[in-house]
Amino acid sequence: MNFPNKTLFAVIPVLLLAIITAVSVRLWLVSEPLATVIAPLDAACDLQAGPCSSAIPGGGRVQLSITPHPVPLLRPLQISVAVEGLDARMVEVDFSGVEMNMGYNRHVLSAQGDGTFSGESTLAACISGRMAWQASVMIATGKVKVIAPFRFATGRADPAGR
Repeated sequence: MNFPNKTLFAVIPVLLLAIITAVSVRLWLVSEPLATVIAPLDAACDLQAGPCSSAIPGGGRVQLSITPHPVPLLRPLQISVAVEGLDARMVEVDFSGVEMNMGYNRHVLSAQGDGTFSGESTLAACISGRMAWQASVMIATGKVKVIAPFRFATGRADPAGR
């Protein structure tokens, strides 16, 4: 049998081997589990008053700012995260209800340079009035995933001051 292009049939096995090797290396890198570091929650911090920061166990610091103040519902929010002492490759902020499931509300922030990331979000309204929220800042580095929780409340307090 005489093939019109013998070079093509010689290159196909080499290409298949290269593809299999590339996919294997990629799967090996992706499957390597990342360590997760969770920063302690600072209950004294009030995002309604201004930025909050948290020290990361093992080194580093993260600061979260949400504007405008007071933090409104159903209106655009500007989110800013400043990271110090970590090689932040990706930063996300996940908003969740502390006492009530408010659905999926996670946003990838855009890198602004010098460890600063920013983006926009909107919080859903709660029919009960006052709502306790947790904003979890998630920082992905090459070797570790850092989660820094921050809490704040929206809406009006009841007449008893709660």
